[in-house]
Amino acid sequence: MNTGSNSPGTVPIDALGVTKCFGDFVALEGLSLEVHSGQCVGLLGPNGAGKSTFIGCLYGAVERTGGRLRVFGLDPARAARSIKQRLGVVPQENALDEELTVLENMRLYARFENVRDPIRRIEELLAHMSLDHKRNAPIRSLSGGMKRRLTFVRALLSDPELLILDEPTTGLDPTVRHLLWEKVLSYRKAGKTVLLTTHYMHEAELLCDKIIILNRGAAVAMGSPKELIERETPGFVGIFEADQKDRVEAHLNSDWHCFNQARQYCVRARQIEHLITLQSTSGVRAIQMRPANLEDVYLKLTGEELGENE
Repeated sequence: MNTGSNSPGTVPIDALGVTKCFGDFVALEGLSLEVHSGQCVGLLGPNGAGKSTFIGCLYGAVERTGGRLRVFGLDPARAARSIKQRLGVVPQENALDEELTVLENMRLYARFENVRDPIRRIEELLAHMSLDHKRNAPIRSLSGGMKRRLTFVRALLSDPELLILDEPTTGLDPTVRHLLWEKVLSYRKAGKTVLLTTHYMHEAELLCDKIIILNRGAAVAMGSPKELIERETPGFVGIFEADQKDRVEAHLNSDWHCFNQARQYCVRARQIEHLITLQSTSGVRAIQMRPANLEDVYLKLTGEELGENE
């Protein structure tokens, strides 16, 4: 088991101008970021934005084209094995051996990781993830949520200093998702470091100290969830039925921002009182009025928001 730990203020991940090209295609373009000890940092962006490419660069699975990259002060191009010993990774795919039992799977991986006292560690983590009653069950008999929790157990076997979560809760029901959020928060509370990719903006807003939004291989924004919201999409959002757009538009203030989202028409204003007045003057009742959130920021910065006045 890894007994090392990050001291406060250290930088487990330090990237400066990291670039990765696949032929003429630029997957990463001059990405610079720092992940400090004890932080949870989120990498957000559309599919193909460069998130998985960067993760591959961190432990040497992808060879970067340019820039400087250090993980625990080591260059992944030269010290991939040493870095991997200090990482735990929850990949997008579970990749468990379906023919083995839960305990057999974890004992096999514990052997790969040279975990000390593996049975005690496995039993501890199975209990932590509410899987101890399934220790002797074959993998093929587990539900999707159980397999995902077991992938977390596997990632934590060596007590890693840095936990990389690549879309960890995709496809899970809300109960399992909330359970895994609690485990990630408890892991952080223990002083560990987390790098997260996710398409769930609420997940990122809940778990992350800092967010980096990527689009087409480049960072387009960086900051805490609160900072990003206040800087990019301050205020409140009123959501109206799309077929009421013309009635609402006739009463808009020029300072407000409006956009289409799915089959709805949205208006963002600085104060919620502005939206209440809009309801009154237009005679159209909003489906919902809410504070602006990280999803609004994401849609604006990745170009997935359909602007009406841009």
